[in-house]
Amino acid sequence: MSPTDEELLHTFYAGETAALEQLVERHWSMFSKIAKLILEVRTGSALQASNEWDTDDRLNNMWIHVLNTQQAHVGRWPHERISALTWLIHLLCLEMDGHLGFQPPF
Repeated sequence: MSPTDEELLHTFYAGETAALEQLVERHWSMFSKIAKLILEVRTGSALQASNEWDTDDRLNNMWIHVLNTQQAHVGRWPHERISALTWLIHLLCLEMDGHLGFQPPF
């Protein structure tokens, strides 16, 4: 049985970077789709969203952020009230909106 997202993040924060690699492999395709949906909503056009942005860069930045939270011990999961997947989607939204020029609070 494969570990849950939460188990992978706990393992990652315990020092096992291979757990993050498993999480990336597990969710890369889904996060690519979510990133494209965010762009479509924010730009108002599927064509503009697909032509203007390289979502792979945004996804890489999101995963680098997760890696940095482990190394710096700041702003990391676990949060008491959200799942690992919810936290990762939140990070992706922040990354996408930041590159669109939106500043929190939205």
